[in-house]
Amino acid sequence: MRKKIIKLTILCSLLIVCCFSCLFAQVKEGLLNKEVNITNENGTLGGYLSEIAAQGIPLSYSSNQLRLTLKIKMKKGRYKMSSLLPILLAKERVNFEDLGNKILLYPIQLKPNQNFKLSGFVYMDNSLEALPYATLKSPLNNLTVRANDYGFYSMDLKPGTYIIEASHIGYPPQIDTINLKGDKVHDFHLKGEIKLAEIKILGRQNQFKDPHAVNLKEASGLPFILGQQDPLKAIHLRAGVSGSMASGSMNVRGGTSDQNLVLLDGAPVYNYNHFTGLLSIFNTDIVKHIDFYKGSFPSRYEGRLSSVIDVRTKEGNMREYHGAANLGLLTNSVMFEGPIVKDKVSFIASARRSWIDGLIGLLDKGSSDFKYYLYDVNVKLNYRIDSTSRVYLSSYLGSDRFSLGLSDENRLAFSLNWGNKLISVRWNKVHNSRLFQNSTLLLSHYSNVVEDGGTTDTKQFNRITDVGIDNDLTYQWNNNLQSFIGFRVNFTRFSAAASEFYSEPVPNVETQKSVHLKFYSDNDISLSDKLKLKAGLHYTSFVVKNKTYHSFQPRTAISYDLNASGRFFAGYSFMAQFYHQISLSGISVPNEFRAPSNKDLPPEESVIFELGYRHSFSSKAGISIELYRKNFNNILMYRLDENYMPIDETAPWPDRIISGKGYSKGLEIEYKQKLNWLTLQANYTLSKTMYSSAQINEGKPFKAPTDLRNQVSCMVTADLGERWSISGVFNYSTGRYITVAQYALEDISDGLGGKKRVENFVGYDREPNNYKLSDNYNLDLGAAYSKIYRSGRQGVLRFGMNNVIGNPAPLFVNTETEDNRSRIYQTKSIKFLPYISYSFRF
Repeated sequence: MRKKIIKLTILCSLLIVCCFSCLFAQVKEGLLNKEVNITNENGTLGGYLSEIAAQGIPLSYSSNQLRLTLKIKMKKGRYKMSSLLPILLAKERVNFEDLGNKILLYPIQLKPNQNFKLSGFVYMDNSLEALPYATLKSPLNNLTVRANDYGFYSMDLKPGTYIIEASHIGYPPQIDTINLKGDKVHDFHLKGEIKLAEIKILGRQNQFKDPHAVNLKEASGLPFILGQQDPLKAIHLRAGVSGSMASGSMNVRGGTSDQNLVLLDGAPVYNYNHFTGLLSIFNTDIVKHIDFYKGSFPSRYEGRLSSVIDVRTKEGNMREYHGAANLGLLTNSVMFEGPIVKDKVSFIASARRSWIDGLIGLLDKGSSDFKYYLYDVNVKLNYRIDSTSRVYLSSYLGSDRFSLGLSDENRLAFSLNWGNKLISVRWNKVHNSRLFQNSTLLLSHYSNVVEDGGTTDTKQFNRITDVGIDNDLTYQWNNNLQSFIGFRVNFTRFSAAASEFYSEPVPNVETQKSVHLKFYSDNDISLSDKLKLKAGLHYTSFVVKNKTYHSFQPRTAISYDLNASGRFFAGYSFMAQFYHQISLSGISVPNEFRAPSNKDLPPEESVIFELGYRHSFSSKAGISIELYRKNFNNILMYRLDENYMPIDETAPWPDRIISGKGYSKGLEIEYKQKLNWLTLQANYTLSKTMYSSAQINEGKPFKAPTDLRNQVSCMVTADLGERWSISGVFNYSTGRYITVAQYALEDISDGLGGKKRVENFVGYDREPNNYKLSDNYNLDLGAAYSKIYRSGRQGVLRFGMNNVIGNPAPLFVNTETEDNRSRIYQTKSIKFLPYISYSFRF
């Protein structure tokens, strides 16, 4: 009996222990396994925690340790607490534990020397429009980072309080005090005017902190031709860049105009000038940022030998409506921007058109033989999906229409029509504080039609259609290493043809298709506080009929900060160009054929070395000295006689060109200084460019058409108070080289079965580019009067005069042989050319 009682007692004790154990286990694990119902898709962290507590699950936390106002997007439905809490606390440095009767939320203990991520966007004023390539600086730890193409930045900092300065060229800096206790998102809004009396950032402000950016504000105040505000004209004034601003030709470090890669919101532009180059296709009112590279090319750029001009347009103000109207001697333009859905969707649109054709038609009542007009239209939409994702739709449509005279058969004696159509769809996504993605779908179409019903009785056209897909990723490992990787594919179609007779349809349209596959990787590496390295590689696979080209293009740049004022830098770039432009020599209108590389036409290549030093004398003055050497290979040039004899435009272009090699070397000096009311900039270039070909000049080197030994440009802008400002631009360059025949013989090639010439005499010479034109120099002066009305609207009256003094560079050069002597005819800009324009902003 006693044993039974003992056994029963032990059994009851075990049962009680098991029951309590099960009950304790159920209480301990039950809260995390319990389900709750989420009924709100868009809420805050505090709101969701209150909703959990209202469903009978007690929570314990300190409001000082959580960002209760943090916005969180959830899907409606039932969640287990064990899976719901990690979602809600993903951006908080907080852990959780089930204590049985409640769930405790407690802060995670920091590890020694642990860093946090400070990231966000830099916006323009209060418009939610991002500013690309803004600079962010933390003076406390001497840290400087740069935002990406779309204004996103990221930096690693230890816990503490920091003064962060955000700046962008053309904007006063913004300085914020940030208390960093964990990963934090902080956006900067750079305003038009800001007073910094209370906080002062020590150290010198480097005048060359962003040497690739074009200062649009300074460019808008310069007296360019006919008073037209053109951001690309400011590039002509830089050291190493030659070509006439009046003709629009741009030669960078001895290269030709077709060796410049021009991008508009990522889409390639195949002709960026209007007629004779007086004006580019870029309307100043819609341009937000321009980067110009002539060396040390980032690996994401490819396809041209000499330069990259990356133009980004504005995205549209998401909070306010603004507009502008411009009235000038050559064109009129309007721009309007604003929100479609405030803080969510915005738009910006601009239109520009010349009005000379309307004036001529009004004066002569439609009897004029001369007709010409140009137009540009830009439209862009910006959809802000959330704080981490955006979609952009950008489009451009522009054209030139030119016709001259009527022939005896009552048809156009000459007409020239060309234009660009561009569209791109872009998606930006911030995946986290380290990873940024940019994906783009783009279309670029260029067409050019030349009809000559008079002299040559010919008709020709060429068209290019380019469809591309880009995907770029930016990953910031830490403050010392940032990586850029990307993949791109382009499908391009070239169509070209020529007819010997104007009245006949164009026969045998030649179509060439190509596929362009591109991979690139760039790495920005901080080897120390003073030594920076940029190492990258671009790989291209270019596929055409019966041929595939593979090109590995290394890119490297290194810089060393000698002290707070001085920096040494060096760079190496290998570039390849698979698209070729074959133009009539000396003509400044788009009359060229364009063709891709093929089995008989290898890609053009260049290798660029550069070495330089930049120094800031004070916060408002600086100088840059740079040496460069550029080697060309497989560059195209016309056969010797084609430079000065009439060309049979219907002949196949392979019969009219040859390939060769060359080099360009030079010294470039740039000086900038800003006083309280005066801004001065002076640039000087000493250079030499030579070409050679086995089929020309017995293989000996000869001067290139772009060989300009000395160039000088000076710009001065003076603010004479709140309303008045004056400016001046002076340019000087040695004359360019052309080919002139030394003697002429009667043409007998037709009788021998050769090619028929248009004229009876053929010029001959031993060496191309044997004649140097006179040196060129000119001075442009301008003034501006601005007034801000009580409503906040602003009007600016600009007036001035181009070519006040000097001998401007010729727009056209033509040579003819008469009486066994060569004669040179030049068409130049008009001297003492006045202008006036008026701009109104609201």
